[in-house]
Amino acid sequence: MPKEKHLPGKLSYDKLFAAMSAKGIKKINLRNDYKIHPTTIQKITAGRTINTDTLIILCHALDCQPGDIMEYIPETAQNQDES
Repeated sequence: MPKEKHLPGKLSYDKLFAAMSAKGIKKINLRNDYKIHPTTIQKITAGRTINTDTLIILCHALDCQPGDIMEYIPETAQNQDES
């Protein structure tokens, strides 16, 4: 199993889920209508990284820009001390 990378923050897709809700799009629609793989949907839900092709599909589906659906959250000094 590959060693997990330590990154200086994480991505939040809370904006994505808010935009999906506003447009009546559910996770099942991502799979069925936009052909996003279930594993990728799980990655989004868990706040893990996804590829740019997926971002393009999501932006197309929601008619938005990447910053409208995701946010970078830097690691806090407290979190760095715990590592």
